Amino acid sequence: MNLLVQKIRELINARGPITFKDFMQMALYDPGLGYYTSPGEKIGPRGDFYTSADVHPLFGTMLAKQFSQMWECLGRPQNWVLVEYGAGKGLLARDILSALGTSFRPAWESVRYYIIEISPELARRQKELLTAFPAEKVCWVNALSDVGNPGYINGVIFGNELVDSFPVHRVRQTRAGLKEIYINWRDGRLVEEEGELSTPLLEEYFTSMDITLVPGQVAEVNLAAREWLRQAAAGLDRGFVLIIDYGMESRELYHPSRFEGTLRCYRQHRLNTCPLDHVGRQDITTHVNFSALIRWGQEAGLHLAGYTTQMEFLLNLGIVEAIPRPSADYVFDERSMRTTMAVKKLILPEGMGGIFKVLALYKGLAQPYLTGFQKGQKGGVSHD
Repeated sequence: MNLLVQKIRELINARGPITFKDFMQMALYDPGLGYYTSPGEKIGPRGDFYTSADVHPLFGTMLAKQFSQMWECLGRPQNWVLVEYGAGKGLLARDILSALGTSFRPAWESVRYYIIEISPELARRQKELLTAFPAEKVCWVNALSDVGNPGYINGVIFGNELVDSFPVHRVRQTRAGLKEIYINWRDGRLVEEEGELSTPLLEEYFTSMDITLVPGQVAEVNLAAREWLRQAAAGLDRGFVLIIDYGMESRELYHPSRFEGTLRCYRQHRLNTCPLDHVGRQDITTHVNFSALIRWGQEAGLHLAGYTTQMEFLLNLGIVEAIPRPSADYVFDERSMRTTMAVKKLILPEGMGGIFKVLALYKGLAQPYLTGFQKGQKGGVSHD
C-alpha cells in the first residue's frame, strides 16, 4: 500500500473521518511523502504541469520591471526585499534577478531576495540554479518572520501559482443546508462522505460573498489564503503583496455552471478530477477566488492597487516590445520566432493570458501608479 495512504488511513482510524482540507494538506505537504515534499520532477516537460516561468524568461523580466517601479513607489530605499513564496525550480527568481541586474541596476543594488520554500528537493534545485548570484543577494528562510520582525518589512511579498495549491475545504449544498465533504476509509479504500461543517467560517464565507449554491453543487473554500494574507499584511511596514494565479471573482467562480467545483489533479500533464487516486504522486489544485482575496486583504489592512488579467498585465509592461526583432526585414530568425510563440502562450486570452489574473495590494503608501495595471485595468471588481 502507498505509505501516505497508509498514514492517512491510520489517522482516520484514530480520529474518524477527516476534512478534505486535512487530506489535501497531507497529500501535498506531508513531510517526505506529500507531492511537493517528496523527490521527483514536478514542474516542466518531465513533470506534471507548467508555470509561466517555464514558458519564457520574459515573464520574469516583466515582473522585474514592475518590481523596480514598486521600489520607486517606496521612495528608492537603500534596503528593500523581494519575498517569493514557493519558488518552484527557481526559474522565476533567476529571471527576475537577472533582469534587475541587467536593466534596473539602482533597484538591484539595494535588493535582497528571500525564498520561502516548503520542499527540500525544490530548495536544493533552486540553490543550484541561483549559485551565479552573490550569496548576500539570495537567502532561503522558513517563514516570513525570518525576513524581518512583524511590521518591519519594506518591499514586495509575492507568489506565482501559490494560492491555488493551498489546502481547501470542500462543501456541497443539500436541501438540508450546506454540508462538508470528509474523507473516510471504507471497504479497503479512501472514500468521500458528507458531514456537518467543521467550522462556522464556511457558512460565513458564502454569506459574506452573497453566494448561494444550487442544490447538489460542490464548491471549494480556501480559508488558508485568508491566513496567508493576514501574515503577509502583518509582516509589511510599507510595500506590496502581488498574487498571480488562475481564478476569477466569486460570482463567476460559484456559478451553477461549475456544478462540481474547480478541483483538478495533474499527473504527467494529464488532467483528472480524482484526488483520491495517486495520493502524494499528483498535484491537486483549485481556482482562486480573487473577490475573497481583495476582501480579506482589506480586512488585514491592505489596499487594492490593481487587478487585471495576465494578458493585460504583461502587455501593459511591454512584453511584445521586448521580443527580439530580426536583424533584417523578411529574414527568418529562429530566436525571434520562438520568443514570439512563447509570448503568445503567456498572453492569449483563451489560454494563460485570460485564465491567470494578477492582483496587487499595498500598505503604508499613497495610492500607487503601477504600469502593469493601467491601460488594461479590469473594471467592476465586485469585492463580493
